[in-house]
Amino acid sequence: MFGRITRKHRVGAIALLPLFLFAFAHFAAAQSDAQKLFDTNCAKCHGADGTGNTVVGKAVGAKDLGAPEAKKLTDAEIHMQIEQGKGNMPPFGGTLNKAQIDSLIPIVRGFGKKPAGSKKPS
Repeated sequence: MFGRITRKHRVGAIALLPLFLFAFAHFAAAQSDAQKLFDTNCAKCHGADGTGNTVVGKAVGAKDLGAPEAKKLTDAEIHMQIEQGKGNMPPFGGTLNKAQIDSLIPIVRGFGKKPAGSKKPS
């Protein structure tokens, strides 16, 4: 009996493997698309590293996306700022759809995270 159950589970797991591989590939592609959106629409001002340390970013006062004030924003607040703009930041709601704006939120959040193994200066 245990042999049949194990065999059924093994067959089920093998049958689900392509689904997981497809989902992983789709997730990776979605991240890549979001990164392209960031590079095209956001990096001019915020820079590839999110610091705002670009010629245009300095001129318009682009915020550092890794700053503590940026980390405090909720996903809804980030979405609203991208969609409607704020201060010198133009609105992207006419250029990007809701799904595209939502895909940028993890990119923005990523700038607030410290790389693994990084230490605070003493």
